[in-house]
Amino acid sequence: MKKSKYEGVYTDGRGYYTKTTYRESVYGEKIIHEGKWFYRHWPPSRSKLSAAMHLGLKNFPFKNSRVLYLGAATGTTLSHVSDIADLVWGIEISPISMHSLIHLAEKRNNIIPILEDARYPEKYAIFVKHPDVIYQDVSQRDQVQIFIRNMKFYNPKYGFLMLKTRTIDMRKKPKDVLKDSRKVLEDHFKISEIINISKYQNDHYAIVVIP
Repeated sequence: MKKSKYEGVYTDGRGYYTKTTYRESVYGEKIIHEGKWFYRHWPPSRSKLSAAMHLGLKNFPFKNSRVLYLGAATGTTLSHVSDIADLVWGIEISPISMHSLIHLAEKRNNIIPILEDARYPEKYAIFVKHPDVIYQDVSQRDQVQIFIRNMKFYNPKYGFLMLKTRTIDMRKKPKDVLKDSRKVLEDHFKISEIINISKYQNDHYAIVVIP
């Protein structure tokens, strides 16, 4: 296993892996054991962040960072981020998903699961202190507004929005939803890059912004 171009991420020449001391699989991913370390395969078909990486993502500020993760779900991508980052706050609105997230957090000392609605960043401000990165993967029609609200409230160095175009408006073409969303985002932030990740995640775009 060798270091990849993304800090904290490794590669076998074909795919990406994150290094951990935890031997258990989180969601059935392949694990390679080398010495005292375990390398967890990070497939692009299961993670939008990995999909963006496979398609040339340039910004990757997760190493040794504090990450506010909106839409943590059961912790698939979040678990890989926790292998790299110092601390991850996982915001999730579903009690069912939260059950799995809590189970994951019990095994890792840098995940703080929070059962809350990402629309209201002030409600979890008591737990979240100075995140370096906001990563959002939320299936809501107002996902762009949710992202802006959290970015403005916490003012991180970077923001990652996994734009789900079909969730916003199924009647429009994905590229038109992207166009509209981009206009809204550009009123608030500098857009660093936009990656079409539809090869792995249908009708999705990875958008990286800088306040």
